[in-house]
Amino acid sequence: MSLDLSDFNPATAKDLADAITGEISQMGKKWWETNSHDVEGYVRSLSEASVQTATALASGRIKKDQAKMIMEMQKVAYQNTLHFTKFMTMALAQNVLDETLRIVGAAIMNKTGLNLWPSLHPST
Repeated sequence: MSLDLSDFNPATAKDLADAITGEISQMGKKWWETNSHDVEGYVRSLSEASVQTATALASGRIKKDQAKMIMEMQKVAYQNTLHFTKFMTMALAQNVLDETLRIVGAAIMNKTGLNLWPSLHPST
């Protein structure tokens, strides 16, 4: 986080919103940088396997029943990739919520001295 919350005291709702969206934007970019390579790699690998199956079926190297079974396994692999993406997105959503509350809480605390979310500001 690049925002110094120790003295964060926004004068307007726009200032608060700008701080929140700035931090969330950084979190989203970091999430994508961390996870995009994995997701792209999974999809690329699964796509290659699907093309190989189609090619093998078209050339007669495998039978229709074999291709069906292989594609069922591919479906499971695609579902696992989606589950991974869903999990990572939910983790990001929780981090966004925590960060938003941390920023709002700091703004309130720095203006009033009242810490409404002690679990997000353990030092106070």
